[in-house]
Amino acid sequence: MQTKSDCEKYRGKLKNAAVLISPAAVIDLANLPRGFSRLTDEELKALEGMAVQPPRVSTPPVPNPEILKPEERIEFLKSEGVAVVLQCDGGTFGLVRGFSRPGSNNDKWSREKDLNSLPIIAVTPEHYNRMYRILKRDIPVKIEIEVQNRIGENVEKACNVIGEIPGTDLKNEVVMIGAHFDSWHESPGASDNASGCAVALEAARILKAIGVHPRRTIRIALWSGEEQGLHGSREYVLAHFGNPKTRTKPEYEKFSVYFNQDYGAGAYRGINLQGNEFVRRIFGAWMEPFRDLGMTTLTIQSVGSTDHIPFDNNGLPAFQFLQDRVGIGGHSNMDVFDTLVPEDLKKNAVIMAAFAYHAAMSDQRIPRKALK
Repeated sequence: MQTKSDCEKYRGKLKNAAVLISPAAVIDLANLPRGFSRLTDEELKALEGMAVQPPRVSTPPVPNPEILKPEERIEFLKSEGVAVVLQCDGGTFGLVRGFSRPGSNNDKWSREKDLNSLPIIAVTPEHYNRMYRILKRDIPVKIEIEVQNRIGENVEKACNVIGEIPGTDLKNEVVMIGAHFDSWHESPGASDNASGCAVALEAARILKAIGVHPRRTIRIALWSGEEQGLHGSREYVLAHFGNPKTRTKPEYEKFSVYFNQDYGAGAYRGINLQGNEFVRRIFGAWMEPFRDLGMTTLTIQSVGSTDHIPFDNNGLPAFQFLQDRVGIGGHSNMDVFDTLVPEDLKKNAVIMAAFAYHAAMSDQRIPRKALK
């Protein structure tokens, strides 16, 4: 059901039905035995050779009033007496990925929308596709569903977790490391992003254990609300540093840099320069002792969708490490401890600690790129 006219094909036919809302899942057979993969030398060279990309100027597409919005689709199914909606995102056996909510992606969360929605259930591809194939042969399928959910009476406030190693002669200036503390509900969130939190905490522990007395204060942040829209880091940046397009705060000029881990639990292979060519030589020198750990690549590319972005958007230097692709990934029932590679995380912690140390001890703060 993609368009409003599609609704007419199903009107009057869906009472008490369980509706398969997604197409059949495409199984990625090539990656079934993969487990995890290291970035190859060729891939790293390609990333290293990237040029700065000019900003793209695009005209937003004109909305097509015929296309169904997600909430309109749910409203139609509900009005027709549908019992439950089943969906399948992704094509890995045994994997349940859940992303749905009653409103569209641009809507704010609403308790009322959740309570008024139909149940939306994520199903593994092997079970979803079996139902799909049987129905394509016009053979009826009967299922039994039991859903136990709880929606709180109140909106609960999330909090960031902050700690620091105080600086000395430049203690009013700040170097930050961190990761996000929240995760999706299907699993413990081992790679997304308990692994990043573990690395940041271990980096801080290493610095304390060797008795570092940094010039600048080293602050560790474990962010909340990242999965809901980078809320924790965005609100922190606005509260402490302000917005250069409106008004900055005194701490804005005292900030040096933020280093983040949130692209899975893979080993660091380099760092994304986020379009900031001024830091290439600096980071290249800091990386040199770790080449034997595979930390070799400086790529100008900018990456998004994690907690360095609110800093970067406000003109503050912030970087996400370039990582191997390890494990099955977040937002699924398989993001569990057993998919992690502890040796990778130990290496990452050492590298993050070194970057934080160098930034804290440098005579100058990390150079900033021009604001967009």
